[in-house]
Amino acid sequence: MNSMNRPYVQIESENKISTLRHHLEKMLPEFEALPGVVGLTLNGGLSRGYADHLSEIDVTIYLTSEAFVDWQLSKPPIAVGITKLAGQLYDVKYVDFAAESARDWNDTELWDASYAEILFDPEDLLHSVFAEKLADRPEPGKAGNLLMSCWWYFRLTGDSWIHRGDVLQGHYVFNQAVTALVQALFVANREYIPHEKWLLHLSRSLGWTPENWEERLQAAMSTGDLTVESLKSRQITIASLWREIDRYIIENYYPHLPVHMMQKTTYERLKLLAKEGSISKGEWQMRTGSGVPGGDPFYSIFKLEDDELIFDLQALLAIDEDAMYDWHYEVLRAVKEDLQKG
Repeated sequence: MNSMNRPYVQIESENKISTLRHHLEKMLPEFEALPGVVGLTLNGGLSRGYADHLSEIDVTIYLTSEAFVDWQLSKPPIAVGITKLAGQLYDVKYVDFAAESARDWNDTELWDASYAEILFDPEDLLHSVFAEKLADRPEPGKAGNLLMSCWWYFRLTGDSWIHRGDVLQGHYVFNQAVTALVQALFVANREYIPHEKWLLHLSRSLGWTPENWEERLQAAMSTGDLTVESLKSRQITIASLWREIDRYIIENYYPHLPVHMMQKTTYERLKLLAKEGSISKGEWQMRTGSGVPGGDPFYSIFKLEDDELIFDLQALLAIDEDAMYDWHYEVLRAVKEDLQKG
């Protein structure tokens, strides 16, 4: 993937990337000559344009399946893991090219691969696989679960520990909230989510960030004077950032969504049930990817008869906000308003 206009490293200390890349260039013939090598990639900090005296050179060796088994069952022809080669620290990993091509890559792997530099690819195999794996940028809808996680930490759990007065525990859960919040910000930009080692740093160079991001990010991370008031202040900051990221995603990608991103899936499923009126268990599972709903906001507004989910409109209309948890009622109310609009 082209790294232009993507999150980048902004560190003022001396960048020793030229020195480390020169060392790598001298080592490349040795890597390329290893038995069974399909290709080589440069990963890690160097691939993102920065190195210092604490950096190692991350190299991934892609092997044929036969060579991969040989390397595992005998002493590899080169030291792997964290190791010094010709006086320079490397982190060498070897993988089965065929297996890597076939499996799904997780978020961190996709992020790392999106910056990786292909060093050796004589048959153009790595270029093909990387192009396939990185063809689709993260979907904005993925932010829903992250924003739900953030909300759970800063609102539900945060309220609990503010009330209970355990300041350290409260700040701990707010740390979890900030992680999910910043991850959602990357998805809002349709960027791969970085490893947590780089999460906050790279967020500063995203294409879109909430207003005064640096200042507010510091406030979201600040434990203040470790009092209950510091928890309240931090919660307010995280909540405001949460609302801004949620609003940005909805306005730019789902302008007709009447609920928060964290409620999007539940809203769409409830709307489907209301629209269809009756839907078989098999079709429900096929269209929603879930089994028969066993909780709110569904539980009171449908019946299960002969393997059919039967929507009960009158039951939905009769439910008021005191009969259901706020989160669920907001979704139900949105569907109720949709039905009233026709």
